[in-house]
Amino acid sequence: MKIKQYLLITIMSLSLALVFRFFVLTTYRVPTGAMQPALKPGDFIVSSPLVYGFPIPLSNHMWFWSAPQRGDVVVFSYPQQPEVNYVKRVVAVGGDVVEIKNDVLIVNGVAATYSAVEDLADNPDPASFKIVTEQWQQLQRRLVVSNSKSTSNFGPLTLAGDEYFLIGDNRDASDDSRNWGAVPKAMIKSKVIQIWLSLDWQSKWAQNRFPKVRWERMFSRVY
Repeated sequence: MKIKQYLLITIMSLSLALVFRFFVLTTYRVPTGAMQPALKPGDFIVSSPLVYGFPIPLSNHMWFWSAPQRGDVVVFSYPQQPEVNYVKRVVAVGGDVVEIKNDVLIVNGVAATYSAVEDLADNPDPASFKIVTEQWQQLQRRLVVSNSKSTSNFGPLTLAGDEYFLIGDNRDASDDSRNWGAVPKAMIKSKVIQIWLSLDWQSKWAQNRFPKVRWERMFSRVY
């Protein structure tokens, strides 16, 4: 009897852990700097599928009850390789007209405004990049942009009702919707809510064997 009870408790515990892992909170490691300064390489993030809906088992689809909003940082399936997860920021939603003209984001005819930020701590390479604040209506975020004089343009593109335009905060070093188009709602998995661990592999210790821990980033919210 004790063995059966032990097995039952073990099965129930594993089932609850799997339910929590796939339906409540999921964790990912950020491998690149495409979302700097919000997310840095070596950040370990927590995201929640339940913010938007409920994952359908054995499927890449979601049953949505709340749609992703402009400004959200989301985990989604990369359209060209659905088995690969990407993290980007939502800048336009279904029905929006999105355009980039001379590096300026324009959504529904409203252009974002930009101001320089003196923040060397978040700048991956001050010689090559600068930090700016992008303000679009009530939404504000920090971006990493190149110091080069080249400019980029995109669109205009009108999004279908179930599409989202996703861009990295590291604007000149991000593979995103500017390259492979809008992302359908069904491919968005969860909203990123927190960094639970951050390892800096560029700054090692113990004879270059272990990465430095970015203590100030641990358990910080992602905006």
